[in-house]
Amino acid sequence: MRKLLALALVAGSTATLATSPAFAAYPDRPVTAIVPFPAGGATDLVARGMQEAFSRALGQQMIVKNVNGAAGTIGAAEAAAATPDGYTILVTPSGPTAAQPHRMKLTYDIDSFDPICKLVEQPLVLMAPKSTKYRTVADLIAAAKAEPGKITYGTSGPGSITHLAKLALEKAADIKLKHVPFKGSADAVQAMLSNTTDLYSDQANLVPQFDLYPIAVYAESRIDNFKDTPTVREAGFDVVVTNYNGIFVPRGTPADVKAKLGQACKTALDDPKVKEVFERQKYPIAYQDAAAFKTFFEADYKRVGELVQAAGLGKK
Repeated sequence: MRKLLALALVAGSTATLATSPAFAAYPDRPVTAIVPFPAGGATDLVARGMQEAFSRALGQQMIVKNVNGAAGTIGAAEAAAATPDGYTILVTPSGPTAAQPHRMKLTYDIDSFDPICKLVEQPLVLMAPKSTKYRTVADLIAAAKAEPGKITYGTSGPGSITHLAKLALEKAADIKLKHVPFKGSADAVQAMLSNTTDLYSDQANLVPQFDLYPIAVYAESRIDNFKDTPTVREAGFDVVVTNYNGIFVPRGTPADVKAKLGQACKTALDDPKVKEVFERQKYPIAYQDAAAFKTFFEADYKRVGELVQAAGLGKK
């Protein structure tokens, strides 16, 4: 009788454990997606463009949380320090994860994250307000040489991909532009629209979103979404700069959780409404699964690190 009672108690304890929150199937509550830049910026548009479809595919709500500051490193640091349980993910461009660790000592590095999937990718676009007098790269270069340091060029912060594009153009064309750093693309674009700054370079989805003028594309050749926009190369300057957005999780996240997030990512990007949103934003989907994105990210980390060092922005 005692043995039967003991077995019953063990069975009851096992059942309780199996149904307790600690053993609940993932996900059993909303997932927070940290975007390390302000709302309304390029990466925020990507995250919110797939938010509904991703939530539906995952079976729980994806909540976008904008954590601004320090060229994306504050948000990336928060994501890296989060409990690796799949309830905090990072949706980010390359700057915070591939560029900034080469610039300064941070609380995270390349080993702090596991890639889940790549979302979108495209060369940066050199953009300005529709009313700009700089209609071509030649116009810009001529004006910059006539008055060095007068033309203002906004970026998403020192060492960001947008800043590296500015530095590369300055070096190639032998010009000097005035650097005006912002917390993210939303602030940089608003500064242009209010005539506080003249130029900005970032992800292509900002052009249709804010009705901007694309001066040139930092690409090897013209791209489909901007067929009428010349490349910087066509103006005689060999400057190619691309950016992408991807999803990462803190290192140590369980494999089965990462697999569910990866599948939700793929399902969301296959959704016709998401495809329509990104097509309207002129930002082509460039999906890669976790394995392919890991290889891509490690190579990009090395490539961007070389750009940072060449620009003289590396760790002292």
